[in-house]
Amino acid sequence: MPVKLNNKLKRLYILVNHLNRKPATAKALLGLLEKHDLSVGIATFERDKKTLKEDFGIELGYEASDHTYSLAVKDQDEVAQLIQFLQFNQLSEALSAGILEGKLSLNCIDFENEQQLQGIEYLDRLLMATKNRQVIEIAHRKCSASKVITYTLKPYLLKQYQGRWYVVGEVGKNKIRTLGIDRIEALVLRQKTFEPKNYPLKEKFRGCVGVSQINKEKELILIAFENSQSAFLEHAPLHRSQKLIRSTRTHVVYGYYVVINDELRQLILKYGAMAKVLEPLSLAQEIRNELKKAYEAY
Repeated sequence: MPVKLNNKLKRLYILVNHLNRKPATAKALLGLLEKHDLSVGIATFERDKKTLKEDFGIELGYEASDHTYSLAVKDQDEVAQLIQFLQFNQLSEALSAGILEGKLSLNCIDFENEQQLQGIEYLDRLLMATKNRQVIEIAHRKCSASKVITYTLKPYLLKQYQGRWYVVGEVGKNKIRTLGIDRIEALVLRQKTFEPKNYPLKEKFRGCVGVSQINKEKELILIAFENSQSAFLEHAPLHRSQKLIRSTRTHVVYGYYVVINDELRQLILKYGAMAKVLEPLSLAQEIRNELKKAYEAY
């Protein structure tokens, strides 16, 4: 990536990430950029504001009384998506720079799981097909199956969850399917294009944990956690809908409005005895049964 473009994206990330937390004056923002070795003048700052508005739909509001800027955005999810996009750019740039130093850089990095990046070589073509509304053919193998199935897919969205990437699209007539790119064995982009339907996929995914059963109705879930987990949960919520309901001397209760699916169950089970589902009772019983089976296995 050209240095000028990368520096611009780095500036945008620093500006948006800071203003997402609190307002700041232009002088303070320029000072913040300088601390990151990105010194620019007010003219460049104005151009960055224009880029945020025209290219990403993020406008900076200005308060004349204290000369501060803030994010004038109603949809916080749009800001979160932009921050993640710019974070990926920073990660990519850091790793690309490290490649030039070869083994020296590899000795300084320990990746969690190489399997999570399987199929990453398809990501650029999947993104191109999704943007261009181009029909694709995917040879895909399920984890639990030895047979490879070929799908003709109209791609609508690329979704990331727990380090893995998925392509989400329409198969056949009005049937949405989510395919892990780590299990793609072949990919062909066809010349045929399609007219996208109004599937609210991002909205559906925001209502659940993970990638399964996204069309189920959301439910109100109350979970009591040991107080030892409260700081972590405030920093890394189980779900974007997390709200504090009440706290006691020993526990903190959070509410979630979310789809009940396998990923949510696994997330709750991860906390073991430190979490107790209060509502709905059906989910509480499911978690109880799973914990009982785990106990009996030992």
